[in-house]
Amino acid sequence: MTAGEYRVLLDVDFADVELGSLTDISKLRIDRKQPLEKRRQQYFKRVGNPYLVRVGNMKVKVRFAENGISMEEAFENMLLSV
Repeated sequence: MTAGEYRVLLDVDFADVELGSLTDISKLRIDRKQPLEKRRQQYFKRVGNPYLVRVGNMKVKVRFAENGISMEEAFENMLLSV
């Protein structure tokens, strides 16, 4: 996925998305025995938009501070906890 494609996903308006159309990541299970790249692929395939997900009955928009850790590091941390 290119940076431009990620930008399109990031720019999706929170208010324009129905709760029921989002993947509930609290129920998402990724095989921890797989290498990180394989887990990343599984997550993207199941979630679609990694910036806008559902946790139970709540919509969550993921954003990162420009001076914080990278998207890559944050995503890896999240995958390690799923």
